[in-house]
Amino acid sequence: MKSLICGGTIVSPLGKTRADLLIDGEKIAAIGDLAGSEEAAGATCIDASGKLIFPGIIDAHTHYHLESRGTVTADSFFEGSRAAAFGGVTTVIDFADQEAGKRLQESSSERIAAMREGMACDFALHQSVYTVHDGIEKELQHLKALGVTTVKIFTTYKREGYLIDESGLRRLFEACRDLQMMVSVHAEDDDMIEELEAEYEGRPLPPSMHPVLRPSESEYRAIKKIGELAHSVSMPIYIVHLSSSRGYDAVCELKGKGVRMMIETTPHYLLLDNDLLSRPEAQKYIMTPPLRRPEDNAALWKGLEAGNIDIIATDHCSFTREQKMASDSVLTILPGIPGSEELLPLVHTEGVGKGRISLERMVSLLSEMPAKAFGLYPRKGLIAEGSDADLVIFDPEKEVVLTDERQHTAAGYTPYNGWKVKGMVEATIFRGTLIVSDGIYHGKAGSGQFLAAGLPELYRRG
Repeated sequence: MKSLICGGTIVSPLGKTRADLLIDGEKIAAIGDLAGSEEAAGATCIDASGKLIFPGIIDAHTHYHLESRGTVTADSFFEGSRAAAFGGVTTVIDFADQEAGKRLQESSSERIAAMREGMACDFALHQSVYTVHDGIEKELQHLKALGVTTVKIFTTYKREGYLIDESGLRRLFEACRDLQMMVSVHAEDDDMIEELEAEYEGRPLPPSMHPVLRPSESEYRAIKKIGELAHSVSMPIYIVHLSSSRGYDAVCELKGKGVRMMIETTPHYLLLDNDLLSRPEAQKYIMTPPLRRPEDNAALWKGLEAGNIDIIATDHCSFTREQKMASDSVLTILPGIPGSEELLPLVHTEGVGKGRISLERMVSLLSEMPAKAFGLYPRKGLIAEGSDADLVIFDPEKEVVLTDERQHTAAGYTPYNGWKVKGMVEATIFRGTLIVSDGIYHGKAGSGQFLAAGLPELYRRG
């Protein structure tokens, strides 16, 4: 079956082009002045006049159906990917835990099987690693053969069993370097955090204390340490959810020394600040790292403008209001917020709309670079003949107020409630099939495919 998207303006990182798009099955078949052409004969017409056309958005950091702390996140695989589709997201990259007694490839394989049952968009996977043991090198080889080419580590959560000691990290890094696998890092200094928690032990720890216990200096120290370790073994590194000015300082210092890095931040660290942690229902705004100051928001925008931050993802990890409000201590409040659906309209409004980044740069941050970073390009992240027909038809003039009621996450709320955005998704096309149009969802559970990742971009650059 063929579809012809007529009259729209295609936006790529290289520029804007008025052209028609012919979709044949799941692929982009042709781009150009195609109305009335022989190759487009019989195609169903989709009018995109006055609209922008983006490649499908890739949310490179999600946690759908995450089992944690004796509960499970609000959004199932289907619910998370359905909500994401309303925001133009057609691919996500989720995570597998390293499960006790199982090899890494078993943990990933089981996660992939579970996701295939419910996902309504395509997905790749990062494998979390919490312990380094005999045989880890062989397990990483099997993991890469499975199509999982990124592992994630933590520099905090020692008590929870996530922190790997320095000798183990060096061994892991060397193995990943030799296999050309990416290591992504949640960077906060555990020693500093444990010292602060001991200092405040026995005192009330309401949400406003979260930035006190996990200060931006802990992000700075962890990024510096992990970046220097990566540099010492001649490998690149990926930092997830950069949250602070001090963290950005560390990035700039390391890049100045030639450390090969890719940096991710999120809409909440760009737009929300820790004043929310002193307001009613502050628990809804707890995530790790914590929200920072307006000065930190500004520093991250500066990093985007300077090209030192490569990707905006969401760290979507949704809990219901009831789950979030079950505790008033930052040590036990469930950390995480929804965000996949809001990603594109927020970045368009606050980035493009306020002149901080161009449309072309936005497409790079939300689609092209996530695809390249994790070995999904050019199948994903690109509007070109032969690429998957993952497309967003976007109305740049439509104004909407984001509300809890309007969003589609099973969390039942959005941290951006009341936020006015300009620019909204009119239609989402996923591998040639229209799955969102005029606010109506047409997709189905289980339609998503696992994407075996190729070589991460930083290894291609050498």
